[in-house]
Amino acid sequence: MSTTTRQVEISYMVELAALIAIVLIMAFTPLGYIPTPMIKISLISIPVAIGAILLGPSAGLVLGTVFGLTSVIQSIGGDGLGPLMMQIAPLSNILVRLPTRMLMGWLTGIIYKLLKDSKVHALSIPISCISAPVLNTILYMSALCLFFFRKPEVQDWASAAGLPIDNVFAFVTAMVGFNAVFEATASLIIGSAITKALMVVLKK
Repeated sequence: MSTTTRQVEISYMVELAALIAIVLIMAFTPLGYIPTPMIKISLISIPVAIGAILLGPSAGLVLGTVFGLTSVIQSIGGDGLGPLMMQIAPLSNILVRLPTRMLMGWLTGIIYKLLKDSKVHALSIPISCISAPVLNTILYMSALCLFFFRKPEVQDWASAAGLPIDNVFAFVTAMVGFNAVFEATASLIIGSAITKALMVVLKK
């Protein structure tokens, strides 16, 4: 193994470790979530997107895995839908939270990889940054509805919260519509700015 290759590997590991630390800090402090009446607005897809762009799909997969694991941990206690899901069906709760975030991180890296050398390469970073929260919302809510929407306990929770329970699309829109727009906008602006700055610093 050449010295240059070794240096590249060390640099990759250091940068990935730093991003993992950021995900963990955001996950377990108020930095990563903004409380709302329905479901918390998550900003953790931003460092996942940054890592997927700077370090590739495999790093996006790792960061998405860390994100998913923290989500599973947070659903164990407290109030709200997360603990309810864990009580009803622990395995399904894990499937809603972990594989969806893993896939989100990996796909964000794939999207950037496909776009960076395409005709729209100038938009590759903003498109990839906005893709992360959009994918997170689509994958998470799709899995949640698949496993939990028809559960009586979730129907009761949604009804008590004033959410529509007769139509899946209306339920999703009412539950995360504002959140999805906010998360996508934040990732577009903050994620793009940080990624471009880091590319200059790291000369990627």
